[in-house]
Amino acid sequence: MFYWKPGGWCASNSGCIFWRDSNGGSTKQKKGSLYFDSISSGDSTINPDFYDWNRVRVIYCDGSSFLGDVDAIDLKTNLWIRGSRIFDVVMDDLLARGMKNATNVILSGMSAGGLATILHCDSFSALLPNAKRIKCVSDSGFFIHGKKLLGSKNVEEYFNSVVAYHNITRFLPETCKLKMNSSLVSL
Repeated sequence: MFYWKPGGWCASNSGCIFWRDSNGGSTKQKKGSLYFDSISSGDSTINPDFYDWNRVRVIYCDGSSFLGDVDAIDLKTNLWIRGSRIFDVVMDDLLARGMKNATNVILSGMSAGGLATILHCDSFSALLPNAKRIKCVSDSGFFIHGKKLLGSKNVEEYFNSVVAYHNITRFLPETCKLKMNSSLVSL
């Protein structure tokens, strides 16, 4: 069972610096231990279905649902916008540790981690060709593009900024790019 933590997004150097230096964008700010709870709990009375599964919880640390891919490093701020590379390295490490032998796998996440689950589901599944069952479960990771919702224009502009800042257009599903306003999916 693989779980992406929630975390939010950033769409500018100042936003990403604030996010990085807060509790959300780095493990340096974490106090104490992280623990597995609810569906990832190892307690059979709390989690009778999955208590004995291998569990991985990845701290959300990139501000782009693990999709960013910018070659340049901002040396003044030490910002590395490379969430997709973090995803690749984490997967390579887990495969080497035995995930390649998994027969039943769940990829899940919440909020920004839930969006990461949606957008990485196919590539994650492709890494495990021998698994009998792979399920992707997004908890509150779907963000409605409602034109008549209060603040929808601001949300649309913000997501466009995230896409541009993190250079993630190529990772977005073609079906979405075809349906959306071209300014939302192009740089």
